[in-house]
Amino acid sequence: MTFLRTLIFIATGLAAQAFSQTPAPSQYELESIKILGTTRISESQVREQLRIKEHLIMSDEWMVDARAKILGLGLFQDVMFSLKKGSKPGLAQLVIRAEDDETVMSDWAMGGEFGLTMTEPTPEFGSDSAFRGYKFGLVARNVASASHRAAVAADIDSRGNLVYGNVAYGLPRFVSESIQFDSAVTVVEPKERYYETEGFGLKIQSLWTRQRRGFELLYGAAWYSNTHTRYRLEDWPAAVVGPKLGVVRETRFLGFFPKTGYRAAVSLMPSLVRRAEPVLETELVGTFLPIGTTAFTVKAKAINIGRNAVSTRAEAKLEIPLTMENRGLRSLFYIGIRNGQDHYKDLKISGTEAVAGFRYHSTGFIGDLNFIAVGEHPWKKLPLGGSP
Repeated sequence: MTFLRTLIFIATGLAAQAFSQTPAPSQYELESIKILGTTRISESQVREQLRIKEHLIMSDEWMVDARAKILGLGLFQDVMFSLKKGSKPGLAQLVIRAEDDETVMSDWAMGGEFGLTMTEPTPEFGSDSAFRGYKFGLVARNVASASHRAAVAADIDSRGNLVYGNVAYGLPRFVSESIQFDSAVTVVEPKERYYETEGFGLKIQSLWTRQRRGFELLYGAAWYSNTHTRYRLEDWPAAVVGPKLGVVRETRFLGFFPKTGYRAAVSLMPSLVRRAEPVLETELVGTFLPIGTTAFTVKAKAINIGRNAVSTRAEAKLEIPLTMENRGLRSLFYIGIRNGQDHYKDLKISGTEAVAGFRYHSTGFIGDLNFIAVGEHPWKKLPLGGSP
């Protein structure tokens, strides 16, 4: 009897020991998200940034990657992830504790831009100064209210004329948002700022953006025009007015310094004025980090107007951090080259320019100083069956 009791005791002890050593499950299904310590990002924004889908399984590897992505936004000094027990076995609540980095951005942000455009004087566009224009820009976010943000920019040539202007409400964006309204008016004088034209000298558009399963759905209305005396591409399609629909897929994180990923966008604007000339816009942007923290970004965009007109833009840009402190990146230097080409019937235009600049931020301030050098003026290549 004593032997039997001893045997039962040993068996019970071994079973208890084995049970106590059974590892807890390392994977849980996400039930909810709780944000602590910050108001800069919401649960919906976390889901958008991490591309979270229903019934997501949170493995150890996923947690490490997700924390790195949230920290990579550049908004926080530190980010900690932890799990809390869910409403039933197999479910867990994700708790994110974030410490705001006050050297990057506060809940509000303001910024400015100053740029100089340089070109070699030509007989047609001669100038006593190497500088052909001066660009000023201002941006503001959450200054008056959390729902308001705006941007304004003006580019003045050496004669005092407005050669580029932009006024926008709802822009710029610092992080992705579930619902966003953007409205913008842009005017460009193609002979002076050719690269910015993209097929039309005047653009007015108002768009809603909604996040859906990792995609942005765009819808609204727009008016593209070449009818103004100065702000137009001569002999180009006159005007396109109508609804605008589009889809955007963005895997990069929006912030002061670009992150690895891509942006793919396509939109269609049927024309209510000239039905044979709808506008189809496609864009592809990719960012890589080939050398440490140095970012290399390439961009390609095409605007098709009906069957006869196409405007293409390409850009390669290198961004190099200058000051890496304990509290994060504060300034960077960037250089790039841009090329544009336009074809309409027998007309062909192309032009190239180089850009270099310095960007700085501190708390709620963002500043940008840049220089643009314009190569051979594109209008020298006209006409091929048309007139300049």
